[in-house]
Amino acid sequence: MPWMYAVSALCLFVCLPFFMHYKRILRYHLAASFKALGTLCAASMALTAALRLDQYCWICFGALLLHSAADYLMEFNMYLGAGFFLAGHICYICFFTHLFPVSGLHLIALLCLLGIVVFLLWRWRRLVGKQLPFFAIYAVVLSITAACAIAGLSAHTLQGQMIALGGALFFLSDAMILGRTLFTATHAVDWVIMITYYAAQLLIAASCLV
Repeated sequence: MPWMYAVSALCLFVCLPFFMHYKRILRYHLAASFKALGTLCAASMALTAALRLDQYCWICFGALLLHSAADYLMEFNMYLGAGFFLAGHICYICFFTHLFPVSGLHLIALLCLLGIVVFLLWRWRRLVGKQLPFFAIYAVVLSITAACAIAGLSAHTLQGQMIALGGALFFLSDAMILGRTLFTATHAVDWVIMITYYAAQLLIAASCLV
């Protein structure tokens, strides 16, 4: 437990502020490095679980490694970064469905999330423009990932609850990123997005240790 708290504190109180600081002063490579390091903090918990507790946590660890690479790449190339995020989401889907076999709750959660996605993309279709297919594909995979995570509520365990909350926060974070991409946003919005994103990754990774 102390390890979980220490790693989470390192992510949220060291990596996050340094990322935001260096990005604000246009030191993009340093900013991207700290951003990726924050996700690697979460990955260290999944690695510990994979080595000591459950070999299936290697899948979660792989997802976090891919997301860490995506964090860095997104600062320079949105499409390449999104590709790594998609690969990480697929790993998460495999991990979540191993823990929580597909059920009716998966379908209900997926339909709700897809409904939100369709509403947002339709409402902002003019601003999205020619990027609509790209955003749509990513949004569908994200929705499947989040639905598989939210279905963890059916397990009635602390692990399931942590993963469900993490999946919901991940979806929320990416929805806010879409809004920030299309509209002018304040610096405070960037903080909210990153706190939500890191909280999601930390919750999912920490669930491997409970």
